[in-house]
Amino acid sequence: MNAIENIKSTTGTLRFSWENDVCIIDFHDESKSMNSFSQEILKDLDAALDAIFARPSLAGVVFTSTKPGVFAAGVDVGIFDTLRTKEDGADAARSLQRLGARFAAAPVPTVAAINGTCLGGALELSLAMQHRVCSTHPSTQLGLPEVQLGILPGGGGTQRLPRLIGIAPALDLILTGKKVDARKALKLGIVEEAVPENQLIARAVKIAKATKPAAKKSGVKMSLVGHSMHMFSSFEKGLADVDITKFALESNMIGRSLIEKKSLEQIEKSTKGFYPAPKKALEAVMRGISKSLEEGLEIEAKLFGELVASPESRALVHIFRIMTSAKKNPYGKEAQGQARKLVMEPLLSGRSPVGILGAGLMGSGIATVLADKGMRSVLLDREPSGVQRGLKGVSSYFEDKVRKRRLKRFEALAAASRVMPALEYKSLRGTPIVIEAVFEDVKVKHDVLRQCEESLAGEPFIFATNTSSLPIADIAAGAKAPWNVVGMHFFSPVPKMPLVEIITTEKTTDIAASAVFELASKMGKNIVVVKDGPGFYTTRILAFLIGEAMSILAEGASIEDIDGALEKFGMPVGPITLLDEVGIDVGNHIISVLSKPFGERLVIPKELEAIVGEDRRGRKNSFGFYTYLEGKKDKPDKTIYRHLKHGQERKPFDRQEIVDRCVFAFMNEAARCLDEGIIRSADDGDLGAVFGLGFPPFLGGPFFYGNTLGRAHVKDRLETLAKKYGPRFAPAAWWSK
Repeated sequence: MNAIENIKSTTGTLRFSWENDVCIIDFHDESKSMNSFSQEILKDLDAALDAIFARPSLAGVVFTSTKPGVFAAGVDVGIFDTLRTKEDGADAARSLQRLGARFAAAPVPTVAAINGTCLGGALELSLAMQHRVCSTHPSTQLGLPEVQLGILPGGGGTQRLPRLIGIAPALDLILTGKKVDARKALKLGIVEEAVPENQLIARAVKIAKATKPAAKKSGVKMSLVGHSMHMFSSFEKGLADVDITKFALESNMIGRSLIEKKSLEQIEKSTKGFYPAPKKALEAVMRGISKSLEEGLEIEAKLFGELVASPESRALVHIFRIMTSAKKNPYGKEAQGQARKLVMEPLLSGRSPVGILGAGLMGSGIATVLADKGMRSVLLDREPSGVQRGLKGVSSYFEDKVRKRRLKRFEALAAASRVMPALEYKSLRGTPIVIEAVFEDVKVKHDVLRQCEESLAGEPFIFATNTSSLPIADIAAGAKAPWNVVGMHFFSPVPKMPLVEIITTEKTTDIAASAVFELASKMGKNIVVVKDGPGFYTTRILAFLIGEAMSILAEGASIEDIDGALEKFGMPVGPITLLDEVGIDVGNHIISVLSKPFGERLVIPKELEAIVGEDRRGRKNSFGFYTYLEGKKDKPDKTIYRHLKHGQERKPFDRQEIVDRCVFAFMNEAARCLDEGIIRSADDGDLGAVFGLGFPPFLGGPFFYGNTLGRAHVKDRLETLAKKYGPRFAPAAWWSK
């Protein structure tokens, strides 16, 4: 390839070369781990196209990226800082649409050669190009995840994708933000070919040379009639290639109305009305599909503008940013290097397994995730029946993936085989890290730690204790090497819950902390690093929310009123339902542990003791605050009211008062954690609350929400609650900063 000397990249992110009169544009931003389009890069590309299209001998254009595993992750999230109004948003959408239109109407064939991650605006630009080919490399993932940021695809995605692959499959991608691999992208028709990575550029150049530029379609209606004609044209390939059902459904108004109705029902069910983006994305698709492409794009731009200025989008962009920031290992290069050498390299190479103590729900869940990510583990329990249950849990997870066609059976068997059962501690020899997931009792944890040290005598290892409330320093006090003891708090169920809370003591080394950080990262978890303390961060603030809910219940509110109020606020489940899910016995144990250090600030009604005394444990024994039918939650169990002073006579409570008491108690304790240095930043506090406890993402987390309301407003409300309900609502110092 010969360098193009007369075309320059002002940002330094675009590289240009020729091959047989085909211009290859290589998007390669060396300043970032992931390519993304900033406003400057988009202008740079636009200017480059002027020079490229002006070349008389030009035969085609290939747009690609040689950055390993990355085509482009969409538009740089920093662009959202410049979009203050809906007009700003609409103009930004039109700008990306215009750039896409240049590729679509180019005087020569344009080809997107996709290798690696291709999301959002990157896929939208690719859809505008006349041809698309991708590599079969596992890193190749295509998707339009904009709804997860509270917006819709504004660079042409809601208009070009339905016209390319049909309404229903396009909506499936647009409304969920899901990603597809090369095989699925080819099957859907997003790409024309999927080839090995080392053949990608050559194939793209050949496509550019062998085809003619697309006919200009200015002013032509690209409706489902056009899409249907395209399907009929495929008869030359054989009738089997035509999706008759899709044609019959999408080519008439009744069919499209049915698609829209079903999509709307699903949106209402999944978003509960809290997220406007999916509805507007559906509107953009359904309104635009029967109009010309130009009209559809304008509808898309206006709806994008409305969303980008919404509070929900601001909150979700904030969540995206703190997720991205939290992926960076906070420990020094030396500690990271040592942790990688001593722990991660043996684990990732398969030379060593992770040791897991306890084959219960948590232990088997941890083993499952490790196996899913290609790592071996030794699952140890004191009873053969316990190990068997743990292995059954692992197998069930992978069998479910087979049923859903996400894995082939041999892949599931291979994954499950990465978990090795054990009854003796000597099976742990050679492991650089042991994750303990036994009963929440310091004596029990000291005992398993001692047995690990005896069995691994002379072998240095990290002891990661999975506890939700016990101080790590207390557990480490029983260790010969307390500097290698670190908290690794997983959330149940482990395969589904995205957060891990890493807890360090004053003695924990950076090497140990860095090792568990890297391990949690490889497990695909969001990570919050916190300091040791009663309940750490997440358990502590949750205890205050549940405690306040129990106080309201004791005062005469009904179970359904309390849970209903918090669900209408945006929590995935109410606090009383959550207590049933966690286990009333477990919740009571945690509260008893935390009541000592927090004293009168953590108010728990005495009536809870009588409820626990009936052996009510919630879902796990189908006997809790709710009744259960075949394991599924049914109605509140009103017999529980006999333990409360108001008995069966429940009193009406103001819904907003219930919300304020629970949510402001939760937010205030989060702020106290920041004041005390338990969490490092408000961003960490938001991340932990959203991904660990289900605080509504559309509100951005307790700190973001507090700033949205105004800290002065939160302080005033807390002071009002303190006058009415007691000093437990006294505002934390952070609200005055």
